[in-house]
Amino acid sequence: MSFLEKVRDSLKYRRERIVEREVPVQDFRKALGDFGIIAEYKRASPTGIVRLDLPPWEYFSSVAQYVQAFSVLTEPFWFLGDWRFVHLAKSLRPVLAKDFVAYREQIDVAYGYGADAVLIIYKFAGERTAELYGYTKSRGLTPLVEVGSVQEALEAVELGDVLLGINSRDLNTLAVSLERALEIAERVRGKADFIVESGITEPHQVRAVCRKGARGVLIGTALMKNPSLAREFREALRSC
Repeated sequence: MSFLEKVRDSLKYRRERIVEREVPVQDFRKALGDFGIIAEYKRASPTGIVRLDLPPWEYFSSVAQYVQAFSVLTEPFWFLGDWRFVHLAKSLRPVLAKDFVAYREQIDVAYGYGADAVLIIYKFAGERTAELYGYTKSRGLTPLVEVGSVQEALEAVELGDVLLGINSRDLNTLAVSLERALEIAERVRGKADFIVESGITEPHQVRAVCRKGARGVLIGTALMKNPSLAREFREALRSC
């Protein structure tokens, strides 16, 4: 069973309630400006524990001045995520709720907890991508459509006015290749707004992504392990 198959199977064990939203929706794409850094809070990944000794509020408050938005993992089994983390992050910056979305109800949960954007993984949502994309927009949220190949990216562009998340991580093998993501970026440049996700560990890589015409970059593990890098990543953009 592949990783994505395991995730799909795990959805039946999740019990999440829909709560009433208490905060206004912010325009996630607009918040990125010309180029935004999205700092991700994730305690674990399918490859292992990232960091458990860093409380979410400490992380959010330490990097907020250097980033334009937050990404928060809400998947509980492999990423040890929690919807309450979205609520904490929202008090400082716009928030992307990052999960494996297969149903409309998951988007309703994200809306209730204060998310401004919702991740829709093309490979995971499959033929329901367009439906989930449209429903996310109908709730006033920004859909971030994650793609991992040129074919997926070009098909996703057909959704219209889409914000793509080009993932450096292969969801089949979990291997990371920023070079592959940049190749995909070249193919969609001028066709859609996009950000690059995963594989960013050095400031010069942020510049490389910026120079490909991206609207932003999502950085997770590197900032979780060393939040002080946020300032270096921001300063790297001065020469973009």
